[in-house]
Amino acid sequence: MTHPAEGEFDGDPRPERPGYSLRVGQTRGLARSGVVDRPESRVSSALLRVAALLALSTLVRAGDYHSESTLRCNDCHVMHFSQSHGYDGRSAGRLLGGLPRRSLLAGPINDLCLTCHDGSAQATDVLDSVNSGSQTDVVRSAGYLNRIGSASNHGGHTLDSLAIAPGSQPSWSAASENGSGIGLQCTNCHDPHGATNFGHPTGRQYRNLRDNPGTATRAWVTYNATAGVNELARDVFVREARSYDEADVDWNEPDRNASAIARWCQGCHSATHGEFGPASGGLEEHPFEGEDLESDMLARYNSLGTRVKLMSEIGAWAPAGRDVTPTCITCHRAHGNANPFGLIYRSGVGVATEDGDTGGSNQGHLCRQCHDSPSPFVSNGPAIPEPPARLFPPSRPSSAFRQR
Repeated sequence: MTHPAEGEFDGDPRPERPGYSLRVGQTRGLARSGVVDRPESRVSSALLRVAALLALSTLVRAGDYHSESTLRCNDCHVMHFSQSHGYDGRSAGRLLGGLPRRSLLAGPINDLCLTCHDGSAQATDVLDSVNSGSQTDVVRSAGYLNRIGSASNHGGHTLDSLAIAPGSQPSWSAASENGSGIGLQCTNCHDPHGATNFGHPTGRQYRNLRDNPGTATRAWVTYNATAGVNELARDVFVREARSYDEADVDWNEPDRNASAIARWCQGCHSATHGEFGPASGGLEEHPFEGEDLESDMLARYNSLGTRVKLMSEIGAWAPAGRDVTPTCITCHRAHGNANPFGLIYRSGVGVATEDGDTGGSNQGHLCRQCHDSPSPFVSNGPAIPEPPARLFPPSRPSSAFRQR
């Protein structure tokens, strides 16, 4: 096998992380400098590296995906960059085009991920509104992605996009991490094997999320160790392992003054809707942590048939109590949907969908999950049942949430 020269790898899934790899040529450089000049020194060095990796394995565990029972190396990797015949020894093999890729990936990152995650029964379908993956009868909790060049053109995260992330300060785009001309990739948000950096409290990130998205570090989003058993000290409550249905996921609030998922999103969207920087976008201010719903807002929310997700300190969502707090995933689908910015147009009536619900059609329906009037940017839309109390008496200050 011919190894590629320095710099010939393309599609690096993520920037180099300290402690995870040793670049080809580093030991050769040490040998030339005289630091490694004896066979026994090289053996000792190799043994030390093996010992370090074994120690690391006891501290860092993988995520739920692409590990243990869901790990099939040859789904993503090839040994020799070509295959002269099939695994049965008779059928045709494959010859991969272009240059060899880092980590011996079998294709460009987005194409490779979508081999399983777009219309395959092997995994969840994450691209576009048609869900033909392994879980077809669910409301996908993160919604669905868009892609440059695809037939659809909808809101949310767009694969291969070179755009500056809205609200990023300092300015961030996928190319600033991936390299010139390489747009948004799945691995800008997810670690394929669910690896975490040192110090992670549980060693497992929810949905294989990276713990260093954008400019963030130590952006930890934890979830319960045993499916169906809520742990209030962890950020996410997953009722069924590896389920993608929004009904099987709820959000705890271990720190009543901070949202783990909001801090994670701020790796790329640091100056959106809040106190972390000047606003960028439609709403000048909207809480995403540290402010609970007022009692009249709570009455409205609990009166609705279909509701958006809120964080709860005590793990109670139906009905919700005075401890609940909105955050990023309250209003936005993480991947996106048919609406601008992946907004969830949920009216409270009808059947829940990834775009909102069958009764929702505009931003006002989303706002009226908590507020008694729609956003000032859109019309009221169809009538929505009113709760007993009004939300904004004339004396109410501009922030309609209970501050802590």
